[in-house]
Amino acid sequence: MRRTATLLAVLLASTVLTSCQVAPGTGKSNFNIMSAEEEQKMGAEAHPDVLKEFGGTYDDPQVQAYVAGVGKRLLSHTETPAATFRFTVLNSHIVNAFALPGGYVYVTRGLLALADDEAELAGVVGHEIGHVTGRHTAQRYSQAMAANVATGVLGAVLGAVTGVSGLGDIAQLGAAAYIQGYSRENESEADELGIRYMTTSGWNPDGMTTFLSKLRDQSRLDAVLAGRSPDEVDEASLFASHPRTIDRVRDAANLAKGADHSGAIGREQYLAHVEGLLVGDDPDEGVVRGRVFSHAGLGIRYEVPAGFRLVNGPKAVMATHKDGSAIRFDMGAEAHGDMTNYLQSQWAKGARLSSIEALEINGLAAATGVTRLNTNKGAMDARLLAVKNGKSTYRFLYLTPPGVTNAHAQEFKTSGLSLRKLSEAEKSAMKPLRLKIITARAGDTVEKLAEQLPYEDHKVERFRLLNGLAENQPLKPGQKLKMVI
Repeated sequence: MRRTATLLAVLLASTVLTSCQVAPGTGKSNFNIMSAEEEQKMGAEAHPDVLKEFGGTYDDPQVQAYVAGVGKRLLSHTETPAATFRFTVLNSHIVNAFALPGGYVYVTRGLLALADDEAELAGVVGHEIGHVTGRHTAQRYSQAMAANVATGVLGAVLGAVTGVSGLGDIAQLGAAAYIQGYSRENESEADELGIRYMTTSGWNPDGMTTFLSKLRDQSRLDAVLAGRSPDEVDEASLFASHPRTIDRVRDAANLAKGADHSGAIGREQYLAHVEGLLVGDDPDEGVVRGRVFSHAGLGIRYEVPAGFRLVNGPKAVMATHKDGSAIRFDMGAEAHGDMTNYLQSQWAKGARLSSIEALEINGLAAATGVTRLNTNKGAMDARLLAVKNGKSTYRFLYLTPPGVTNAHAQEFKTSGLSLRKLSEAEKSAMKPLRLKIITARAGDTVEKLAEQLPYEDHKVERFRLLNGLAENQPLKPGQKLKMVI
């Protein structure tokens, strides 16, 4: 048994030693079992799934060409200028950017709305190119494979030698922690490479620092809107896949100190390219306006109670409350039979429902029932509401911690009863929000302009974030600003 364990360990060690490759971006030799061709194949296979998950490509050829132009200019100053890259703007309001192996780089239209100039965009795209030239995804994959092999070997060896089972599961936890997301070293390398690429491409490296600072401000505002402490965004955790944003801002500033700061900012041309950009929800996927969700295609609308924040996602619409309660709205399979039967035999099959009741909501057949669920947040009371509209089935799942269930009971009932069909006039009146570039005039203030934003709360904070304005920073006549209309 001990001889077998030794042979297995030697085999694993030899695999690691013979699978080191040099990443072109960093020049470092890292453990990597994937070839460039395999990386390209992995990216190509994952690309359709990314499009599906993030709303597809943003339907604006000029915006797509502009971002691709920034990416190609950066690529020409990398260690692999002849490599094939594909730059895509995703039709998602979420602020995000990421890369797949094989040169697939993505930014969302939500990120384009947040960025304030071309240098900031170049910093983001340069960072993602750095993940590819640093071969970080390939390294993560290789580490995962090695961790799985090592875990199997460790479990087999320890089990054979000691007669104790289950130790492989403990080792697996360590492996999972090690390969979760990009490592802090990977993120720091991508920041360093991004600053190198944007500087040699002619952009001011401060763009990376200012955007990271803005990203932190966005996260803090999101926390406030969700009823949480804004300081949560600066807390680290065991499985954090990125360095804390505040640390990355400081590190990026230190990296930029030694770089050439004579490069372009490109604010005027950037604002010209993003004017008219779709902001927030795509009307084809439904629209959130305050506490109301409307969908012209489905022809419905409903309202959530005060204190709940609505967020439209690709698979469901979520409303969350600071006390831990949540409301999920999605669509299920076509209901067969009456709605109480659908509730018990189709949607919640196998669950122990009680207080099952058939009802009618604004002319639509519906049914409701309650149960208790075990979730990753502990035990939660759940009320299910299913509503039939032709072949469509709308589903509401109301979740509450047991201590606040009674407090929300009546307002949940009111929310469910608010579901109704839209009139033709209401459908026609649903217009998307878009970015408009305005010029500040004498007498304009942040507070005055912020009042024009189509949001219910935190208008001043939203306006300052949108335009990269520091607290108490005044406006100047002639200053170009972003506005949402």
